[in-house]
Amino acid sequence: MKQDGTNSLSGLYLFVAAYVSLFAIAGVLLFGPGIFPRTVLVPDGAGQGGHAALLSTEIDCESLKNITELQFLAGGWTKAVYKGRFLGTPVAVKTVNLDGHSLKECQDKGHNISHCYNRAAAKIVKEMLLLRELVHDNIVKVLGSCIPQTSGPVAMVTELGEPLDTVRLLQLAWEDRLRLVLGMAKILHLLAHSPLGSLAMNDFRRQQFVIVDGILKLSDVDDIGLEEPSCETRTDCIQVLPLQLRNTSETWCSPETKRCVGHNERLNIWRAGKHFIHQFLPLGAPAGLRPLILGLLKGYREASWSSAKILSETESLVHIFSSGQYLESNEVVNMDINSLPGFTILEGKDLPGQFDYPCPESRSAVNCIRSVHSLQEAADLCSADYKCKAFVIGHARTWTGRVLAIFKSGVGPPTPTRGHKLIFRRDGLH
Repeated sequence: MKQDGTNSLSGLYLFVAAYVSLFAIAGVLLFGPGIFPRTVLVPDGAGQGGHAALLSTEIDCESLKNITELQFLAGGWTKAVYKGRFLGTPVAVKTVNLDGHSLKECQDKGHNISHCYNRAAAKIVKEMLLLRELVHDNIVKVLGSCIPQTSGPVAMVTELGEPLDTVRLLQLAWEDRLRLVLGMAKILHLLAHSPLGSLAMNDFRRQQFVIVDGILKLSDVDDIGLEEPSCETRTDCIQVLPLQLRNTSETWCSPETKRCVGHNERLNIWRAGKHFIHQFLPLGAPAGLRPLILGLLKGYREASWSSAKILSETESLVHIFSSGQYLESNEVVNMDINSLPGFTILEGKDLPGQFDYPCPESRSAVNCIRSVHSLQEAADLCSADYKCKAFVIGHARTWTGRVLAIFKSGVGPPTPTRGHKLIFRRDGLH
C-alpha cells in the first residue's frame, strides 16, 4: 500500500488541484482501486440516518459558508475541529490545522506552505473516505465536504457530538454508561467485520469518540490500521501481541494471506477494556448484575472472547437489566397495580417541585431520579432510603424501556397530573 516518495508527492499536489483527482488518489492510497465503484461521487450522507436525514441539502463548498456560529473546539497535529450550525442542525467541521505540528514540521524540512497543506488535506480526505465506508449507527455521520477544484480550504462536515469527558462519564447514571458500553461492543464488532476487513484501532483514546444523543460514536479514524501483521508461523503472531495476551488470545497465521488472523480484533478488545470498560461499567452497577459484569470484564481483560461474543454478552446484560431478571425479590412487573404493601397509591397525582432531594445513582444533581423495572422495585428503593417518604411515577422511560421514578422526602397537597401516580409510605406520614 505504501508508495515511493515521488509518487506520493505528485499525488498530494493533485489533492487540492482537482476534485476528481483528489478522490482518486486518496481512494487508491487508502483502499486500492476497488474503492471507485462504491464511493467516488457518492453524495455525502447518502443512505445515512440521524442528522444526515434531517438535512435536505448536501453540504458542499458553496453551502459551507452557510454554517453559522462557528467556534473552535480542538486542534491536533493535523486537524482543527470547529462546531457550528447548518440550517439549524449542529455540525462539526474538520479542516487543516494551520497551527498544527504536522504543518510546522513539514515547513521545517524546507517544503513550502502549499505542499504542506496538501499533505495535511490528504489525510482529511482519506479519513472522510473511511468514515463513508463504515456507515453504522455508532460511526459519526459525514454530512458533507468541501474539496475545491482550485484554491481554498479542504473541509469535512460531520454530525456534532459531545466529547467523552471522564468526569462527566463518571457522573452519568449507570444505565447511561451501560448504553455507552453497548455502543463500544458494537463498534468493536464493526471493526472486526468491516467491508474493508479487520481494522485496528492503533491509538485507542477517548478523544476518538463522541456521544450523540446518548449514543457512543467513533469520530476519529486517523490512526486505524487496515491490515493485520504479517507472519510465517503462529509464533510470529503471538510475539506481536502484548505480554498480557500471549496466553489467552486466539490468533493464528493464515497460510493463504500470511497475516495474523484475529490480531486486530483481540487487540481492539483489550484496549477498549483497558481504557473504557473497566473504568465505567463496574461503578454503581446493580448487585444482581455483578457476576455477569465480572465475566464481561474478564473477556475484555484477557481478550479471550471474540467481538461477537463481547457483543452478545453485552446485549444479554442489557436485556437482563431492562427486564428486571437480576432482582432478587419476587417483584411485580405490572406498573398498573393498585396496591403495594406499606404504601398508598394516588392515581393522577404529583408533587412537582416539592420535596426533591439528591441521592446516589440519581440521574439528576438536584433530584433523586432513578429508573425502575417495577413499582415494587421503586418501593424497595424508597424503603431502603431513610430520606424517602414517597415517589412519583410518570410517563418518562429510559432507553432500555425502564420507568423513571422521582423520589420525594415528604408529602404535601398533591397536584392533579394525568397519567402520574403518587405513592407514599404510610409509615412516613407524621
